[in-house]
Amino acid sequence: MFKKILSAALAMAMVLSMTVAGSAASLTLSGKKSSTTSDKTTSSTTTTTTTTTTTSSDEAYDFCQTQLKNDKLALAMHNAFVNGLRSYKNKITISVKGYTYDQIEAAFKLSFQMILDEHPELFWLDTMQNIAVSADLSTITFYPRPAAGYGTASKDGLSASTINTTAIKNTTTKMNNAVAKMTGSGYELIKNIHDTIISNTKYPANPENATHNQHQAVGPLVEGQAVCDGYAKAFKYACDQKGIDCLIVVGQATNNVGDTGSHAWNYVKLNGKWYQVDTDWDDPQVKGDSTKSYLIYDYFMTGTVKNDSRRVDASMNYPTLSSTSYGK
Repeated sequence: MFKKILSAALAMAMVLSMTVAGSAASLTLSGKKSSTTSDKTTSSTTTTTTTTTTTSSDEAYDFCQTQLKNDKLALAMHNAFVNGLRSYKNKITISVKGYTYDQIEAAFKLSFQMILDEHPELFWLDTMQNIAVSADLSTITFYPRPAAGYGTASKDGLSASTINTTAIKNTTTKMNNAVAKMTGSGYELIKNIHDTIISNTKYPANPENATHNQHQAVGPLVEGQAVCDGYAKAFKYACDQKGIDCLIVVGQATNNVGDTGSHAWNYVKLNGKWYQVDTDWDDPQVKGDSTKSYLIYDYFMTGTVKNDSRRVDASMNYPTLSSTSYGK
């Protein structure tokens, strides 16, 4: 059967603009979505309990901490933002005393990109965000903007939004309930996560018009539709809940007809080694009107792949992959 693998949307491309108003400068962060043709094959706070199974005795791996360890300001922003966001705060102020405006701007871009890429539990955030920098460059104030359905964003972006914690918690509970059904340990658990996401997710017919949730873990775990970063975030979210070391990888990919576009997939750690998992590219559909998905494992637990059509973002310090696929 002819296998048509098309590059998927998207790793968020960040565009930072700034304006000066009154005595403070504001930084505006916009995550712009870009997508290409569908890559299908032709032919919180919640009381929900999930099973936690670790795959290694190693200390839990945190890619954000690893990536940002050499940038103290970006790391400080990241940690303050994540702590505040997990508590649903609508205003977070931190000290940036001693840094230039350019340094603050760069740190903001980097720290928030890591949050968008690597924290699927914060699915409720809009991709447009604002920070106000004090005139004396001593503090920044972050006003988190919720996406539609998770609150009411402030009109100017520089005042507190209303965050609908009930909606967020309800969605988180649904996500956790889906993950609770993924059972097993070690390799079998990772395979179950992979299989469950594929079996319950369709790629949208018009990926360029994908909704916010289809770019989030909510898509596969709750709504049943997602583009590539939604698949990757769902896989990481499930791994996070199960205590499996996992991260989201962003970069470029070229399909078998030569089209190139942004793509997202995962690295997962098992028995001390890192492997690639691409639930999006393992989830084709049969030809014709049928929308039935079937399971393949072409992109499951692979190590370094010769002439891999996926190329990671070179600015990111991703872990070194196993030289061979799992079990080889």
